[in-house]
Amino acid sequence: MLGHVDPCDDTVFNRSQLRVLVPELRALADGSAAEEAEAAREILALTAQVQRKPHGISSSTVTDDAR
Repeated sequence: MLGHVDPCDDTVFNRSQLRVLVPELRALADGSAAEEAEAAREILALTAQVQRKPHGISSSTVTDDAR
Protein backbone atom coordinates (compact mmCIF):
# COMPACT_ATOMS: atom_id res chain seq x y z
CA MET A 1 0.00 0.00 0.00
CA LEU A 2 2.85 2.39 0.69
CA GLY A 3 3.70 2.24 -3.01
CA HIS A 4 0.37 3.97 -3.68
CA VAL A 5 1.19 7.09 -1.63
CA ASP A 6 1.24 10.13 -3.89
CA PRO A 7 4.18 12.33 -2.79
CA CYS A 8 2.63 15.35 -4.52
CA ASP A 9 -0.88 15.12 -3.11
CA ASP A 10 -2.94 13.77 -0.21
CA THR A 11 -3.44 10.02 -0.03
CA VAL A 12 -6.55 8.42 1.44
CA PHE A 13 -6.80 4.81 2.61
CA ASN A 14 -10.08 3.11 3.43
CA ARG A 15 -10.67 0.65 6.27
CA SER A 16 -10.06 -2.39 4.03
CA GLN A 17 -6.76 -1.01 2.83
CA LEU A 18 -5.63 -0.45 6.42
CA ARG A 19 -5.43 -4.24 6.87
CA VAL A 20 -2.55 -4.23 4.38
CA LEU A 21 -1.12 -0.81 5.26
CA VAL A 22 -0.72 -1.34 9.03
CA PRO A 23 1.71 -4.29 8.77
CA GLU A 24 3.73 -2.37 6.17
CA LEU A 25 3.94 0.63 8.50
CA ARG A 26 4.94 -1.55 11.46
CA ALA A 27 7.74 -3.10 9.41
CA LEU A 28 8.86 0.36 8.31
CA ALA A 29 8.79 1.65 11.90
CA ASP A 30 10.84 -1.34 13.10
CA GLY A 31 13.42 -1.35 10.32
CA SER A 32 14.07 2.28 9.44
CA ALA A 33 16.24 5.18 10.49
CA ALA A 34 14.87 7.40 13.24
CA GLU A 35 13.13 10.00 11.06
CA GLU A 36 11.34 7.45 8.85
CA ALA A 37 10.47 5.29 11.85
CA GLU A 38 8.93 8.27 13.64
CA ALA A 39 6.85 9.18 10.57
CA ALA A 40 5.63 5.57 10.34
CA ARG A 41 4.66 5.62 14.03
CA GLU A 42 2.74 8.88 13.55
CA ILE A 43 0.80 7.37 10.66
CA LEU A 44 0.16 4.23 12.71
CA ALA A 45 -1.38 6.45 15.37
CA LEU A 46 -3.74 7.88 12.74
CA THR A 47 -4.69 4.38 11.58
CA ALA A 48 -5.50 3.43 15.19
CA GLN A 49 -7.89 6.40 15.42
CA VAL A 50 -9.62 5.34 12.20
CA GLN A 51 -9.96 1.75 13.35
CA ARG A 52 -11.68 2.90 16.57
CA LYS A 53 -14.28 5.06 14.78
CA PRO A 54 -17.67 3.83 13.60
CA HIS A 55 -17.72 2.20 10.18
CA GLY A 56 -19.26 5.26 8.50
CA ILE A 57 -16.18 7.33 9.33
CA SER A 58 -13.37 5.13 8.10
CA SER A 59 -10.79 7.04 6.14
CA SER A 60 -7.78 9.08 7.10
CA THR A 61 -5.69 11.40 4.98
CA VAL A 62 -1.92 11.33 5.01
CA THR A 63 -0.64 14.77 4.07
CA ASP A 64 2.80 16.13 3.38
CA ASP A 65 3.02 17.12 7.06
CA ALA A 66 2.91 13.45 8.16
CA ARG A 67 5.43 12.25 5.59
